[in-house]
Amino acid sequence: GASGPRRGGKTAARYTTQVILPALQWIKTGLKESDLAATELRAKNLSGVDVLVGKDGSGKLFCVGNLCPHIGTPMSEGADVIGDVIVCPLHGSSFKVTTGELIDWCVSPPIIGPLTGIVVEKKNLAVFEVRSSFFGGDIEVLVDTNARKAYEADYWKGVLDAQGKDDGTY
Repeated sequence: GASGPRRGGKTAARYTTQVILPALQWIKTGLKESDLAATELRAKNLSGVDVLVGKDGSGKLFCVGNLCPHIGTPMSEGADVIGDVIVCPLHGSSFKVTTGELIDWCVSPPIIGPLTGIVVEKKNLAVFEVRSSFFGGDIEVLVDTNARKAYEADYWKGVLDAQGKDDGTY
């Protein structure tokens, strides 16, 4: 077989597309369980990951990604928690806070909503494990501390590829 290194373009030699493995860590949110009332939400950035810590209607703690999978708008800007469902303020998409499962997709506004939902594939909301310490009630979230790094590695690769291989010719 033809073994031996494959020759890539100029850029291939210059940067590697590192595979960045998840590094899960419990990160303190700086919130205590007593800081949150039922259906209350707080946005936090933990190691570069935007999360939303909250309590569902029965006062059970949960943590979801703060960016609506629809077009990446922050859920913290006016999202509602109804029972164990979080409703995105922008298009009314709703997700189960326990599983991130999509329940309704873009129900409002009636004319534009459903149309904007067609283009984007239906995605579930990210759900994070959350716990509160037994004594202090400090809320901690299990976060992949490399998530942002992995995202940026892909992002820069895309940018360099888009610029015609980054060798000064645009």
